[in-house]
Amino acid sequence: MLRPHHLTAILLLTGISAPSIAQNESKREIVVTARPLKDTEADLKACIARKCPPDQDIKATLAHAENLFVEGDYRDARATLANALGRNRKHKGQFPIEVSDLLRANGNVAAHLGESDIYRLSVLDMRDTLKGALQPNDYRVFGAEIEVADSRLKLGYLEEASDKYLEIERRALLANLPQIAAIARLRDLSLRVQRAETEKTAFRKKDATDAIDLFLKAPTGGAEEFKIVAEVLKSRMDRKGGDSATTDKLIARYAALGGTVNPVLLHSDPIAMNEAQAARALAGGSDLNRISTQVVEKRWVDIGFWIGADGKVDEPEILRSQGDTDWTNAVLKAIKTRIYAPLKAARAGTAPGVYAIERYSLTAQYENDVTGTRIRQRSPIAKIERIDLTS
Repeated sequence: MLRPHHLTAILLLTGISAPSIAQNESKREIVVTARPLKDTEADLKACIARKCPPDQDIKATLAHAENLFVEGDYRDARATLANALGRNRKHKGQFPIEVSDLLRANGNVAAHLGESDIYRLSVLDMRDTLKGALQPNDYRVFGAEIEVADSRLKLGYLEEASDKYLEIERRALLANLPQIAAIARLRDLSLRVQRAETEKTAFRKKDATDAIDLFLKAPTGGAEEFKIVAEVLKSRMDRKGGDSATTDKLIARYAALGGTVNPVLLHSDPIAMNEAQAARALAGGSDLNRISTQVVEKRWVDIGFWIGADGKVDEPEILRSQGDTDWTNAVLKAIKTRIYAPLKAARAGTAPGVYAIERYSLTAQYENDVTGTRIRQRSPIAKIERIDLTS
């Protein structure tokens, strides 16, 4: 529930759009506007009825699927996207960008449903669609390759993801795409930091620290602006070790430059959960150890929070939800640890900062042979998927 002393909110969350923040010193007013669900549904039906061109069909489909997703109708959103793929996949040669967008959306919704196979195949199809229509060195093909590597990371294939990031970096440098190369390398650095945080071994910590220091010493030529991302990762490692000096220096540097127009995240603790479930699943023994004990169907929340002009997070709270919300304590705790770069005075104005809204879904991947049968079961290890509804 929204508390009156916290903010006045008109949450018309029937679509993905950026909130407009009223410049009012006496109150905080958030207005989120979007097209109603019935309108996007009518648009899509009308488009299909008149046999509209594929690009218009896909545009209408994405608008309606986004609305369904934000309303929590994940399965209807997935069905809408799947039906559109059935109508338009054959047009990928003529409309590769549009069809790839459709596949990307299909994969994203599938991930929130725990449909890991659909997610994996959608990402691969998205990449192959672009590869089949664009030049090999097109930056969009490289971007799709990075998304494939991201999918391997999300599905738990860490070594494979790391190898892919570094291979993309090598090929991007040969293609004279330094920014793509830097992004791929930074994805790999982020992966190493995640492993250091989760595995908590001296080897992983040294591996991440050495890799970050190497990048900072010799950032990718032509993409030096990405050095700041490595500095953020280094500050995250230092902060975990109890040293906040590097984070403080980053904040001071941004403040000296006058702040940033849009929020730039400098630090956040990861969402801590699943340790007990993971230990039980890995213990083996009885099949009961591998059966999920947590309900993950239709479990989502929209969390809103202020990012102050000083970069600190204030008042994270659940705006909307479906199902119980006991699992969200870890999410709220992680959001409270975030530190953003200071905002430019012109952006902050007289308002208390920027208001952000994020969707979190509790899910678990579907797996075969979880209990020795052919019946699909949820993995015993729950996951949290996140998507930004602010932008």
